[in-house]
Amino acid sequence: MDRVLKPRISRRSFLRAGAVASGGAILGLASTATVATAKVAKQTVNYQPSPKGPAHCAACTYFQAPAGCNFVNGPISPSGWCVLFKAK
Repeated sequence: MDRVLKPRISRRSFLRAGAVASGGAILGLASTATVATAKVAKQTVNYQPSPKGPAHCAACTYFQAPAGCNFVNGPISPSGWCVLFKAK
């Protein structure tokens, strides 16, 4: 009986193909996934309803008008302040 010889694929080619396929799958998941941000309690970030010098929530990158924050839970005063303050 004649044996049919199948072409062999090298281990390097096999691993490279697997890496490319898994990398594409990861990129596909990353582009469709949404990133969720956990909010913390006001006490955790030393929130105060009054400004600290010229720093206040309305001038912060994370402030969401009219009374929200990307990182702090609950209503936020535009004139408030916390340790997460980052100027716009």
